[in-house]
Amino acid sequence: MFPILSSKELREIFKAIEENKEEIETSLDLNLTRIKIRLCKEGFYINNELIKLKKIKENDKSCYLVRKNQLEKVQYFAGNKLYKLIPTEFRPILKISGTSMHKKEFLEQLKKDKLKGLILDSGTGLGYSSIIASNTAEKVITIEIDENVVEIAKLNPYSQELFTNKNIKMIIGNIVEEIKKFQDKEFNNIIFDAGTVKGSEEFFSLNNYKEAFRVLKPRGKLYHYLPKHQIKRGRNFTSEVISRLKTAGFKRVYKNKEDSYIIAERF
Repeated sequence: MFPILSSKELREIFKAIEENKEEIETSLDLNLTRIKIRLCKEGFYINNELIKLKKIKENDKSCYLVRKNQLEKVQYFAGNKLYKLIPTEFRPILKISGTSMHKKEFLEQLKKDKLKGLILDSGTGLGYSSIIASNTAEKVITIEIDENVVEIAKLNPYSQELFTNKNIKMIIGNIVEEIKKFQDKEFNNIIFDAGTVKGSEEFFSLNNYKEAFRVLKPRGKLYHYLPKHQIKRGRNFTSEVISRLKTAGFKRVYKNKEDSYIIAERF
């Protein structure tokens, strides 16, 4: 992997250089590990190679890759979308055109429930859901429609298990089509997280929920993250989804207090 630093760490390095310090302890993998690096007036050294550093703005909240001895912001435009890796106090998050693709509460629920058996995960993102599920499940099949997202995950230190864990199988494709290839009652649990509604209408359709019900085993659960779509316009998107899920066959649907996700169980 390429070394990667947060804007906060780069500001700390720049301040140490201004104070004429010769070294500083920092992280080259977004705080998974810590290491001491040498400093000079122009920047800092990694493997005896000079990485030149300019002052990072205080409001800059980004991740920077060290590639070919240059700092490169992990921020890319593709298909009229802006993909950006954002550092946090723990795992970085992915934003696509300003919308966060990961929610802490949703991931904590998955971790708490210790999913077992065969898991279907749709909307891989940085792979956090799949990685959490793989810690207790027999196998996770995860589906991601956007190859740009996969490329950013490859740069993220916290996503590496997505590519190395033998219990995780990734498929590049559209869940609406891929789910039709699975057998009836094949999965013990399903994770749905499509991010935004725009461009993903089929994902939230009744037909897709019917497919989810079909491939889910009895007593299995669908963990479904929901964006607050058009909430400022008075639209109750969560209620719309719950109605479709019940029509698809799910009889018990739990909604968390913040409406950020629901859990639907098949009987």
